[in-house]
Amino acid sequence: MGLWKKIGIYVLSPLCFATLGFVAHMELSNFFYPARAPEKSQSIEKMPESETSEDSMQAVGQTGQIITADTRFVVRYFDLSDSSRREEEEVLPEQYIGMDREQFLSAMDSYESSPSLTDLNKGFLSLDVERFSPEEVIIQKNYESNEKCTEFYLAVENNYVVVYEADKKTKYMSTGIPLSSLSEELIREIINFKYMGSEAELYNFLESYSS
Repeated sequence: MGLWKKIGIYVLSPLCFATLGFVAHMELSNFFYPARAPEKSQSIEKMPESETSEDSMQAVGQTGQIITADTRFVVRYFDLSDSSRREEEEVLPEQYIGMDREQFLSAMDSYESSPSLTDLNKGFLSLDVERFSPEEVIIQKNYESNEKCTEFYLAVENNYVVVYEADKKTKYMSTGIPLSSLSEELIREIINFKYMGSEAELYNFLESYSS
């Protein structure tokens, strides 16, 4: 029995030392040469940097577009009744300062739904935002004027009598009446813009001098 114990010790001892040496070698190898990450982790697709950076820049650009106290505020007026247009640079209302595009569009929608009494009296129809930037904001107000001219003036154009509205600039109609068919006194009056008080008076005059 003692002999077999001695034989077992001589046989098992080298095996134990060999096993311990292998384990120690593997631990040291893992410590100094760590294993690489699995190949599949490298297959994860990433969004191209160009797309992400472009989207980010665009988002920043949009949020940075706000109205400031230095922003020009231009209003265009368009009258559908006679297709007349005019443009004016006006004082920027304080409530618009600090608004971005979406906020300003919302404010314009609210104004379009409930315009001022002044605009309503002018025949206001709608409002369009033509331009929005920190440098300049342009809106267009559309009207359909129902005002009817009640005063007229007679004037001369190419030796014929013409009719102008009260502003003496807007031509109301051409009469076809030659200046030579009128008296000298009437010619002088017409050359200096002869006043015709109403539409009825105007048509009475035209009927009297039309051939």
